[in-house]
Order: sequence, then structure tokens, then C-alpha cells
Amino acid sequence: MPYLTDHDSDFLFIESENPAEKIVEICREVLPEQGIKPVDIQVLTPMRRGDTGANALNQFLQEALNLDGARIAGINFRLGDRVMQVKNNYEKSVFNGDIWIVNWVDAGEVMVQFDGKLVAYDTSELDELVLAYATTIHKAQGSGATRS
Repeated sequence: MPYLTDHDSDFLFIESENPAEKIVEICREVLPEQGIKPVDIQVLTPMRRGDTGANALNQFLQEALNLDGARIAGINFRLGDRVMQVKNNYEKSVFNGDIWIVNWVDAGEVMVQFDGKLVAYDTSELDELVLAYATTIHKAQGSGATRS
């Protein structure tokens, strides 16, 4: 069991009646006050489902961190969203776990960027991307999810 009262540690334990709300608050308010940009925050969770699973947290965090991102009807992504590649695409040289930022959105295409590399996806390929504000610990192990 970690020693939770050591204020010099980079580990915090925070009890909350509504943990999803607390995670959003930390990402939207506390970390930016420490100079951390929201696009640089990676939330890890043990599961995909439930109130604190990656699926729900991604929706909450998108609303909290990128509410003003340009949105196109029928597409879940907004300009500035953090997204993850979920299967290898050798034609594009992108791989499962790669993290990108949505750089441009048009009715027929989404452009993502990481480390200066731009990759275009047409709407038929968008199932290869998911929001990546939060991801499962399992997905982050051995992937690019924690490198950005």
C-alpha cells in the first residue's frame, strides 16, 4: 500500500463521491494551473465501460477540454481532439495505439497530426480512430498511448 501522505510524491489519492466528475475537474482546472496543456494529459482507467471507463470519460473530457472544437454532423471528432488509432493500417503507416491530434475536419475527410506527420482519413476509415483523452491501462501498455 502506498504511503499517501507524502506531499513530495507524484502520486495522489483522492476520494470522491463522483470520480468521473473529479477526473474532469483535475484535467480541466488543476493540471492546466500547473502548466500542463489539456492535449498533453492522458487519463488511464482499468476498463472501457462504466462511469469511469474510457468510453464515458472520453465523452466527458471531450466536452470539458474541447467544447469549442469545430464539429461536423455525424462525426464524433472535433478539431483539436486527441484520438487513437485502434488497428494497424500499413498503407498509412499508422499503428494500433498511435495517438494523434485532429488537425482538420471537413465533411468528407479528417486530418490528424503527430510529431509533424499528417495523415488523412476519409469518413469510411473513421472507425480506425477513437477519442483518446482516456484509454485503458491495457491499451496503454506497449502502445504509443503514453508517449505523447
